[in-house]
Amino acid sequence: MIWLRRVCLLLLFANAGALMWNLWRPELQGHVLPMTEPGTPGLILHQEYLQLQQERQRLPSGSCWRIGPFAEEAAMRRAWQSLEYITLDMQMRMADGVIGTRYRLDIPASASRADAELLVESLLSAGIGNPEIQSDHSIALGQFATLADAQSRQRVVQQLGLEALLRSEQQTRREWWIDASIRNQAGFRQWQAEQNPKIPAQACR
Repeated sequence: MIWLRRVCLLLLFANAGALMWNLWRPELQGHVLPMTEPGTPGLILHQEYLQLQQERQRLPSGSCWRIGPFAEEAAMRRAWQSLEYITLDMQMRMADGVIGTRYRLDIPASASRADAELLVESLLSAGIGNPEIQSDHSIALGQFATLADAQSRQRVVQQLGLEALLRSEQQTRREWWIDASIRNQAGFRQWQAEQNPKIPAQACR
């Protein structure tokens, strides 16, 4: 019976020790990750990190657009302001755009102004109106919208035994463009739909 008494005492002390440990043990502190420094992003998945890096290094296909031309700088600046929220960056470009071609007809310079005036009288009598004597004693016969009109007048002058020089001149006007890297394609399509009148845009090659 002595051994039974010893076992009971042993169990009693063991239970008492376990109870005391549960009552007095220190609370376990949870493992908390250290705070990141200001400006440092929090934890993200490795795949998300790689995706962000790729987006920073290259723009998605088709994101570069050339918008315009704008006939006035003020119109270009209004479009610029409305595009800022859907673009990564923009650049303004100014250029002289060709809007058409006109054709000029001239009679080469005469030896003197008196000789040029005699030619003008001959032209007027032949029904060729508005010839103008230039400072070098050449005669300007005007500008023509089409090549056919200029060649027709040239043939009439040549039938009078006069030489007529035909040359083309390009008509230009100042134009403004916006080169933009678009970050929101859906927003850009909506922007295009809202423009009245429509503003031309083409993807960069």
